[in-house]
Amino acid sequence: MSRCIGVDVSLGRGQDVALIEGSRVVETWSRVGFEQLTGMLREFRPDAVGIDAPPRKGLELLAVEAERARLPVPPRVGTHMRRRIAEYELSRRGIGSHQTPADDDRLFSWMTAGFQVFEAANDAGYTTFLGEGEATVAAFEVFPYASYVALAGCLSPGRRHRLAWRRRVLEAAAVDGLPGEATIDCLDAICAALTAARFVDGMGSWVGDPREGVIVLPVATLEERYRRCAAPGAGPEPDAAGLCECGCGAPVRRRFLPGHDAILKSRLLAAARAGDDARTQLERLGWAR
Repeated sequence: MSRCIGVDVSLGRGQDVALIEGSRVVETWSRVGFEQLTGMLREFRPDAVGIDAPPRKGLELLAVEAERARLPVPPRVGTHMRRRIAEYELSRRGIGSHQTPADDDRLFSWMTAGFQVFEAANDAGYTTFLGEGEATVAAFEVFPYASYVALAGCLSPGRRHRLAWRRRVLEAAAVDGLPGEATIDCLDAICAALTAARFVDGMGSWVGDPREGVIVLPVATLEERYRRCAAPGAGPEPDAAGLCECGCGAPVRRRFLPGHDAILKSRLLAAARAGDDARTQLERLGWAR
């Protein structure tokens, strides 16, 4: 059972910080400065720290054609040029993400604050994790919104449900001891700590390129596409017909998510030579030759 600290970054108000053991919230703090954070890491000696910010500027690798071609699902030419590969891998799945540019004058203030948080963690002995090396005594880049989506299996139901939805996702993940009046920033710090703990315990993964930085996630694999969650307290969408017939498990109004019929058809055609079951499904779906 890992013991981890999560940090929600802000330049103006200071950092929100949470300490968890396994999935139990031990303590939370607000308005934590950089030096104070270094002291806390030295005092509590968590297994790892999850930081809601990139550790450095981007390299804009996606502006290079050869780099785009290396990806399993390359972006369209002229798109995502300023995103890091980690940010693109989230964005293409429907998870809206920030862009970390290569130029100082295009960086947001919370990003530069994040650089300082990683420096504070490094001062306490926590090396920035870039996809290689040990997962303990490391500082991870995390993106709490992506972690919530990965845990919930769907996107946020909307801005006005942000707080309730985040809390519901953490409760469903069996997080114990959530503060009753926790703010979004506090919940995000808890989510950052949970993401780090799950990764250290072998239940996580990462996306991105080690040259630019990787984003750590609290699940073993991401889905290829995410749909919007129902609002807290709401039932299923009234016009939802069921689940995608390709087998991905996504809710749909028709038979397939866009493009998933082609994926299934290709898979069944390839398998048809090997047995009658696939051939039967092809005939049922009207794709038999």
